[in-house]
Amino acid sequence: MRAKQVFLYAFVFLSVSVIVAFASSHAAEAASTLTTTDYKVPSGLDPWGTTFDTAGNVWVAVPGCNPNPDCGSKTAPGKIEVFNPSTSAWTATYQLPSGYGQAIFLAFDASGNLWFPMFHTNALGEMFASDHSFHQWTMPTPASGPWDLAFDHNGKLWITEHFVNKVAEFDPSTDTFINELATPAASSNPYGITVDANNNVWFTENNSADTYIDEYTSTGVFEQYMIETGSVANLTAHLITTDPVTGNVWWTEGFIGRIGELVVAQAVPGSNAGVHEYTYPRINGSSTHTSGISIDSNGLVWFDDSLQNSFGSFPDSGTGSFSMYNAPSSRSHPHDGLRVDSLNRIWFDEQYAEKLAEAIQG
Repeated sequence: MRAKQVFLYAFVFLSVSVIVAFASSHAAEAASTLTTTDYKVPSGLDPWGTTFDTAGNVWVAVPGCNPNPDCGSKTAPGKIEVFNPSTSAWTATYQLPSGYGQAIFLAFDASGNLWFPMFHTNALGEMFASDHSFHQWTMPTPASGPWDLAFDHNGKLWITEHFVNKVAEFDPSTDTFINELATPAASSNPYGITVDANNNVWFTENNSADTYIDEYTSTGVFEQYMIETGSVANLTAHLITTDPVTGNVWWTEGFIGRIGELVVAQAVPGSNAGVHEYTYPRINGSSTHTSGISIDSNGLVWFDDSLQNSFGSFPDSGTGSFSMYNAPSSRSHPHDGLRVDSLNRIWFDEQYAEKLAEAIQG
Protein backbone atom coordinates (compact mmCIF):
# COMPACT_ATOMS: atom_id res chain seq x y z
CA MET A 1 0.00 0.00 0.00
CA ARG A 2 1.34 3.45 -0.83
CA ALA A 3 2.51 5.39 2.21
CA LYS A 4 0.31 8.47 1.81
CA GLN A 5 -2.82 6.74 0.65
CA VAL A 6 -6.08 7.54 2.47
CA PHE A 7 -8.50 4.78 1.78
CA LEU A 8 -11.49 2.70 2.70
CA TYR A 9 -10.24 -0.55 4.08
CA ALA A 10 -11.64 -3.33 1.95
CA PHE A 11 -10.70 -6.36 3.97
CA VAL A 12 -11.22 -6.77 7.69
CA PHE A 13 -9.05 -9.43 9.30
CA LEU A 14 -10.51 -10.34 12.66
CA SER A 15 -10.82 -13.05 15.21
CA VAL A 16 -13.76 -13.42 17.55
CA SER A 17 -13.98 -15.27 20.82
CA VAL A 18 -16.12 -15.37 23.92
CA ILE A 19 -13.92 -15.59 26.98
CA VAL A 20 -14.67 -16.30 30.61
CA ALA A 21 -13.25 -14.35 33.53
CA PHE A 22 -10.74 -15.89 35.89
CA ALA A 23 -11.78 -14.79 39.40
CA SER A 24 -9.07 -13.82 41.88
CA SER A 25 -8.56 -15.79 45.07
CA HIS A 26 -9.16 -12.93 47.51
CA ALA A 27 -12.89 -12.61 46.87
CA ALA A 28 -15.65 -14.76 45.46
CA GLU A 29 -17.35 -13.42 42.37
CA ALA A 30 -19.39 -15.00 39.61
CA ALA A 31 -17.48 -15.22 36.34
CA SER A 32 -18.56 -12.82 33.62
CA THR A 33 -18.15 -13.00 29.87
CA LEU A 34 -16.86 -10.71 27.19
CA THR A 35 -16.99 -10.97 23.43
CA THR A 36 -13.63 -10.03 21.95
CA THR A 37 -12.65 -9.21 18.40
CA ASP A 38 -9.45 -7.92 16.90
CA TYR A 39 -8.78 -6.15 13.61
CA LYS A 40 -5.54 -6.22 11.65
CA VAL A 41 -4.01 -2.77 11.23
CA PRO A 42 -3.94 -1.99 7.50
CA SER A 43 -0.33 -0.82 7.36
CA GLY A 44 2.58 -0.12 9.65
CA LEU A 45 3.95 -1.85 12.72
CA ASP A 46 3.63 -1.55 16.48
CA PRO A 47 0.19 0.04 17.03
CA TRP A 48 0.33 2.02 20.26
CA GLY A 49 -1.85 4.76 21.75
CA THR A 50 -5.54 5.22 20.93
CA THR A 51 -8.15 7.96 21.20
CA PHE A 52 -11.75 8.55 20.11
CA ASP A 53 -13.25 11.32 18.00
CA THR A 54 -16.70 12.79 18.59
CA ALA A 55 -18.26 10.29 16.16
CA GLY A 56 -16.92 7.35 18.16
CA ASN A 57 -14.20 6.35 15.69
CA VAL A 58 -11.03 4.86 17.14
CA TRP A 59 -7.77 6.56 16.13
CA VAL A 60 -4.59 4.52 16.52
CA ALA A 61 -0.99 5.75 16.54
CA VAL A 62 1.19 3.38 14.50
CA PRO A 63 4.82 4.42 15.00
CA GLY A 64 6.35 1.58 13.00
CA CYS A 65 8.90 0.89 15.73
CA ASN A 66 9.10 -0.16 19.36
CA PRO A 67 10.53 2.78 21.36
CA ASN A 68 12.93 1.25 23.84
CA PRO A 69 13.08 4.05 24.74
CA ASP A 70 13.85 5.47 21.28
CA CYS A 71 13.78 4.26 17.67
CA GLY A 72 16.64 4.02 15.22
CA SER A 73 17.71 7.01 13.17
CA LYS A 74 16.55 5.29 9.99
CA THR A 75 12.98 4.71 11.21
CA ALA A 76 10.49 6.28 8.80
CA PRO A 77 7.80 8.74 9.99
CA GLY A 78 4.87 6.95 11.56
CA LYS A 79 1.23 6.62 10.57
CA ILE A 80 -2.18 7.21 12.11
CA GLU A 81 -5.03 4.78 11.38
CA VAL A 82 -8.80 5.29 11.82
CA PHE A 83 -11.28 2.52 12.65
CA ASN A 84 -15.09 2.83 12.46
CA PRO A 85 -16.79 0.54 15.04
CA SER A 86 -20.17 0.91 13.32
CA THR A 87 -18.93 -0.75 10.14
CA SER A 88 -16.06 -2.75 11.68
CA ALA A 89 -13.78 -1.27 9.02
CA TRP A 90 -10.64 0.80 8.80
CA THR A 91 -11.53 4.02 7.02
CA ALA A 92 -8.33 6.07 6.71
CA THR A 93 -4.56 5.98 6.95
CA TYR A 94 -2.61 9.20 7.48
CA GLN A 95 1.11 9.07 6.74
CA LEU A 96 3.20 11.59 8.68
CA PRO A 97 5.27 13.68 6.27
CA SER A 98 9.01 13.58 5.72
CA GLY A 99 10.80 15.35 8.55
CA TYR A 100 8.29 14.16 11.15
CA GLY A 101 8.81 11.46 13.76
CA GLN A 102 6.58 8.78 15.23
CA ALA A 103 3.41 9.40 17.23
CA ILE A 104 2.72 6.97 20.08
CA PHE A 105 -0.06 8.87 21.90
CA LEU A 106 -2.93 10.94 20.47
CA ALA A 107 -5.42 13.54 21.72
CA PHE A 108 -8.12 15.69 20.09
CA ASP A 109 -8.72 19.33 20.97
CA ALA A 110 -12.17 20.93 21.17
CA SER A 111 -12.02 21.88 17.47
CA GLY A 112 -11.36 18.31 16.34
CA ASN A 113 -7.68 18.82 15.55
CA LEU A 114 -5.45 15.87 16.40
CA TRP A 115 -2.28 16.34 18.48
CA PHE A 116 0.64 13.99 19.07
CA PRO A 117 4.14 14.26 20.58
CA MET A 118 7.00 12.78 18.53
CA PHE A 119 9.67 11.48 20.90
CA HIS A 120 12.34 10.67 18.30
CA THR A 121 12.34 14.07 16.57
CA ASN A 122 11.62 16.06 19.77
CA ALA A 123 8.55 17.77 18.38
CA LEU A 124 4.83 18.27 18.96
CA GLY A 125 2.64 17.51 15.95
CA GLU A 126 -0.86 18.51 14.91
CA MET A 127 -3.18 17.40 12.11
CA PHE A 128 -5.90 19.89 11.17
CA ALA A 129 -9.45 18.55 11.09
CA SER A 130 -10.34 20.75 8.10
CA ASP A 131 -7.83 19.52 5.52
CA HIS A 132 -5.73 16.87 7.36
CA SER A 133 -2.60 18.97 6.89
CA PHE A 134 0.27 18.48 9.35
CA HIS A 135 2.13 21.02 11.45
CA GLN A 136 4.85 20.68 14.08
CA TRP A 137 6.69 22.62 16.80
CA THR A 138 10.08 21.86 18.35
CA MET A 139 10.02 21.13 22.06
CA PRO A 140 11.66 23.77 24.30
CA THR A 141 14.38 21.39 25.61
CA PRO A 142 16.58 19.43 23.17
CA ALA A 143 16.20 15.63 23.15
CA SER A 144 13.39 15.84 25.70
CA GLY A 145 11.49 12.74 24.55
CA PRO A 146 7.93 14.15 24.43
CA TRP A 147 5.74 11.18 25.35
CA ASP A 148 2.12 11.28 26.55
CA LEU A 149 -0.27 14.26 26.42
CA ALA A 150 -3.52 15.57 27.90
CA PHE A 151 -5.64 18.71 27.50
CA ASP A 152 -6.67 20.67 30.57
CA HIS A 153 -10.04 22.41 30.98
CA ASN A 154 -8.63 25.69 29.66
CA GLY A 155 -7.62 24.11 26.36
CA LYS A 156 -3.91 24.01 27.23
CA LEU A 157 -1.95 20.92 26.24
CA TRP A 158 0.33 19.19 28.76
CA ILE A 159 3.12 16.84 27.64
CA THR A 160 5.44 14.57 29.61
CA GLU A 161 9.11 14.92 28.58
CA HIS A 162 10.25 11.40 29.30
CA PHE A 163 13.99 11.85 28.70
CA VAL A 164 14.63 15.07 30.67
CA ASN A 165 12.34 14.82 33.74
CA LYS A 166 10.08 17.71 32.78
CA VAL A 167 6.52 18.49 31.74
CA ALA A 168 5.66 21.12 29.14
CA GLU A 169 2.54 23.24 28.61
CA PHE A 170 1.52 24.35 25.11
CA ASP A 171 -1.12 26.91 24.14
CA PRO A 172 -2.80 25.93 20.84
CA SER A 173 -4.43 29.36 20.54
CA THR A 174 -1.01 31.00 20.14
CA ASP A 175 0.98 27.96 18.95
CA THR A 176 3.57 28.50 21.67
CA PHE A 177 5.01 26.67 24.63
CA ILE A 178 4.09 28.78 27.64
CA ASN A 179 5.56 26.69 30.45
CA GLU A 180 8.11 23.97 31.07
CA LEU A 181 8.59 22.57 34.55
CA ALA A 182 11.26 20.33 36.02
CA THR A 183 9.79 17.57 38.15
CA PRO A 184 10.62 17.49 41.88
CA ALA A 185 12.65 14.29 41.37
CA ALA A 186 15.77 14.48 39.21
CA SER A 187 15.21 11.03 37.66
CA SER A 188 11.44 10.83 37.35
CA ASN A 189 11.18 9.77 33.67
CA PRO A 190 7.59 11.11 33.45
CA TYR A 191 5.37 8.83 31.37
CA GLY A 192 1.54 8.87 31.48
CA ILE A 193 -0.43 12.06 32.12
CA THR A 194 -4.05 13.01 32.83
CA VAL A 195 -6.13 15.95 34.09
CA ASP A 196 -8.76 15.63 36.82
CA ALA A 197 -12.13 17.37 37.19
CA ASN A 198 -10.53 20.20 39.18
CA ASN A 199 -7.96 20.89 36.44
CA ASN A 200 -5.05 19.39 38.36
CA VAL A 201 -2.45 17.66 36.15
CA TRP A 202 -1.32 14.18 37.26
CA PHE A 203 1.51 12.09 35.83
CA THR A 204 3.53 8.99 36.63
CA GLU A 205 7.23 8.61 37.40
CA ASN A 206 8.46 5.67 35.33
CA ASN A 207 11.47 4.77 37.46
CA SER A 208 11.63 2.01 40.06
CA ALA A 209 14.13 4.06 42.06
CA ASP A 210 11.63 6.89 42.34
CA THR A 211 8.20 5.52 43.25
CA TYR A 212 5.97 8.58 43.13
CA ILE A 213 2.84 9.89 41.46
CA ASP A 214 3.12 13.62 40.76
CA GLU A 215 0.50 16.35 40.71
CA TYR A 216 0.81 19.87 39.33
CA THR A 217 -2.14 21.66 40.88
CA SER A 218 -4.39 24.19 39.18
CA THR A 219 -2.84 26.78 41.55
CA GLY A 220 0.67 26.05 40.27
CA VAL A 221 2.10 23.82 43.01
CA PHE A 222 4.04 20.58 42.48
CA GLU A 223 3.13 17.73 44.83
CA GLN A 224 4.50 14.18 45.07
CA TYR A 225 2.69 11.16 46.49
CA MET A 226 4.77 8.14 47.43
CA ILE A 227 3.62 4.77 46.11
CA GLU A 228 5.98 2.77 48.32
CA THR A 229 8.86 3.77 50.58
CA GLY A 230 12.20 3.95 48.78
CA SER A 231 13.32 2.04 45.72
CA VAL A 232 11.11 -0.87 44.67
CA ALA A 233 12.36 -3.33 42.05
CA ASN A 234 10.17 -3.55 38.93
CA LEU A 235 7.76 -0.79 40.03
CA THR A 236 7.65 1.31 36.85
CA ALA A 237 4.44 3.34 36.84
CA HIS A 238 3.02 3.73 33.34
CA LEU A 239 -0.34 5.22 32.40
CA ILE A 240 -2.66 7.09 34.73
CA THR A 241 -6.33 8.08 34.84
CA THR A 242 -8.83 9.64 37.24
CA ASP A 243 -12.20 8.30 38.30
CA PRO A 244 -14.85 10.81 37.12
CA VAL A 245 -17.16 9.87 40.01
CA THR A 246 -14.85 9.57 43.02
CA GLY A 247 -12.00 11.77 41.78
CA ASN A 248 -9.49 9.12 42.85
CA VAL A 249 -6.36 8.57 40.77
CA TRP A 250 -5.48 5.16 39.27
CA TRP A 251 -2.31 4.00 37.51
CA THR A 252 -0.54 0.88 36.26
CA GLU A 253 2.73 -0.30 37.82
CA GLY A 254 4.62 -1.99 34.98
CA PHE A 255 6.77 -5.00 35.74
CA ILE A 256 5.56 -5.47 39.32
CA GLY A 257 2.11 -6.62 38.11
CA ARG A 258 -0.15 -4.29 40.09
CA ILE A 259 -2.50 -1.38 39.66
CA GLY A 260 -2.43 1.51 42.11
CA GLU A 261 -4.97 3.94 43.54
CA LEU A 262 -4.66 7.24 45.38
CA VAL A 263 -7.73 8.11 47.44
CA VAL A 264 -7.43 11.87 47.08
CA ALA A 265 -9.42 12.68 50.22
CA GLN A 266 -6.83 10.74 52.28
CA ALA A 267 -3.73 11.89 50.39
CA VAL A 268 -0.83 13.67 52.11
CA PRO A 269 1.96 15.01 49.86
CA GLY A 270 5.32 13.35 50.47
CA SER A 271 3.74 10.25 52.02
CA ASN A 272 1.85 7.17 50.87
CA ALA A 273 -1.30 8.04 52.83
CA GLY A 274 -4.33 7.13 50.74
CA VAL A 275 -2.30 4.89 48.41
CA HIS A 276 -3.55 1.35 47.74
CA GLU A 277 -1.97 -1.26 45.48
CA TYR A 278 -3.78 -4.27 44.08
CA THR A 279 -2.03 -7.37 42.73
CA TYR A 280 -4.00 -9.09 40.00
CA PRO A 281 -4.00 -12.86 39.24
CA ARG A 282 -1.42 -14.31 36.84
CA ILE A 283 -3.10 -16.41 34.18
CA ASN A 284 -0.19 -16.89 31.74
CA GLY A 285 3.04 -17.51 33.64
CA SER A 286 4.87 -15.25 36.07
CA SER A 287 6.24 -12.35 33.99
CA THR A 288 4.11 -9.20 34.07
CA HIS A 289 4.03 -5.75 32.50
CA THR A 290 0.96 -3.61 33.23
CA SER A 291 0.56 -0.47 31.15
CA GLY A 292 -2.83 0.67 29.78
CA ILE A 293 -5.65 1.78 32.11
CA SER A 294 -9.15 3.24 31.80
CA ILE A 295 -12.40 3.35 33.86
CA ASP A 296 -15.87 2.57 32.52
CA SER A 297 -19.15 4.18 33.57
CA ASN A 298 -20.02 1.20 35.79
CA GLY A 299 -16.97 1.82 37.97
CA LEU A 300 -14.74 -0.94 36.62
CA VAL A 301 -11.05 -0.14 36.27
CA TRP A 302 -9.70 -1.81 33.09
CA PHE A 303 -6.02 -2.51 32.46
CA ASP A 304 -3.83 -4.72 30.30
CA ASP A 305 -0.64 -6.73 30.68
CA SER A 306 1.62 -7.18 27.68
CA LEU A 307 3.69 -10.09 29.04
CA GLN A 308 0.66 -11.96 30.37
CA ASN A 309 -1.09 -11.31 27.02
CA SER A 310 -4.14 -10.42 29.06
CA PHE A 311 -6.43 -7.66 30.24
CA GLY A 312 -8.69 -7.37 33.24
CA SER A 313 -11.00 -5.31 35.43
CA PHE A 314 -11.30 -4.39 39.09
CA PRO A 315 -14.03 -2.45 40.93
CA ASP A 316 -13.10 1.19 41.54
CA SER A 317 -14.40 0.78 45.10
CA GLY A 318 -11.19 -1.14 45.84
CA THR A 319 -13.24 -4.11 47.08
CA GLY A 320 -14.25 -7.22 45.18
CA SER A 321 -12.26 -9.43 42.87
CA PHE A 322 -10.33 -9.12 39.66
CA SER A 323 -11.67 -10.54 36.42
CA MET A 324 -8.90 -11.54 33.99
CA TYR A 325 -9.17 -12.31 30.28
CA ASN A 326 -6.84 -13.49 27.53
CA ALA A 327 -6.24 -11.12 24.63
CA PRO A 328 -7.92 -12.37 21.44
CA SER A 329 -4.62 -13.10 19.64
CA SER A 330 -1.78 -15.10 21.15
CA ARG A 331 1.50 -13.38 22.06
CA SER A 332 -0.01 -10.09 20.92
CA HIS A 333 1.51 -7.84 23.64
CA PRO A 334 -1.44 -5.58 24.65
CA HIS A 335 0.15 -2.35 25.76
CA ASP A 336 -0.38 1.40 26.26
CA GLY A 337 -3.44 1.83 24.05
CA LEU A 338 -6.22 0.61 26.36
CA ARG A 339 -9.27 2.92 26.54
CA VAL A 340 -12.98 2.49 27.31
CA ASP A 341 -15.39 4.32 24.98
CA SER A 342 -18.77 5.93 25.74
CA LEU A 343 -20.55 2.59 25.16
CA ASN A 344 -18.28 0.81 27.68
CA ARG A 345 -16.47 -1.10 24.96
CA ILE A 346 -12.83 -1.77 25.83
CA TRP A 347 -10.27 -1.08 23.10
CA PHE A 348 -6.55 -1.82 23.20
CA ASP A 349 -3.61 -2.19 20.89
CA GLU A 350 -2.05 -5.61 20.29
CA GLN A 351 1.40 -4.38 19.46
CA TYR A 352 3.13 -7.52 18.23
CA ALA A 353 0.08 -8.84 16.37
CA GLU A 354 -0.39 -5.46 14.61
CA LYS A 355 -4.06 -5.42 15.65
CA LEU A 356 -6.66 -3.32 17.41
CA ALA A 357 -8.69 -5.36 19.91
CA GLU A 358 -12.27 -4.73 21.03
CA ALA A 359 -14.02 -6.27 24.04
CA ILE A 360 -17.78 -5.95 24.48
CA GLN A 361 -19.17 -6.57 27.95
CA GLY A 362 -21.92 -9.17 28.14
